[in-house]
Amino acid sequence: MIATAARATAPTYRYGQCAARARDLAAILRTRLEGHPHRQALLVLIGHLHTAAEGFETAEPLVMDGMTITNVTPMEGHLPLLMAAAHAAEHPQAGVSEAVFAYVTAPVTNRLMRPEPLPADDSGARQDVQLRTRIALTEHDLATEGDATTRYALLATLVQLHGERLALGATVTAP
Repeated sequence: MIATAARATAPTYRYGQCAARARDLAAILRTRLEGHPHRQALLVLIGHLHTAAEGFETAEPLVMDGMTITNVTPMEGHLPLLMAAAHAAEHPQAGVSEAVFAYVTAPVTNRLMRPEPLPADDSGARQDVQLRTRIALTEHDLATEGDATTRYALLATLVQLHGERLALGATVTAP
């Protein structure tokens, strides 16, 4: 028997979490706009995040053989995030790591981008280990967050930590 795909009538709770995270990230980036030398790059990222949030809010989960599939990221929300990550990678001077966009889809996918160790001398390697540890601890807290204020604060911390890693990566020297 071949499974047929149909759409359910209401977005899932997880899609709502993704939309809230996308809106939080957009708000966090908006706080950096004033006087930022790469303001235009930030505006593009904010636009992609708002589009992703709308996509998650309007997406309906896939239903196959009467079973709602909740671990698939809808393209309406995922595609703008891919575009945001690509834009962030093309504009590292904006200070936003492409890794932060995985936090938006984590409630659905349970996957994050684990940062690879930077090729650095002893001092840079030590700083990198400290940053990666702080990122991992904050990611754990985000996975168990319970309210909107805490979620926002944790996402802001993660954006900052990943930004510090970007800056460190630009300054470290290979051993």
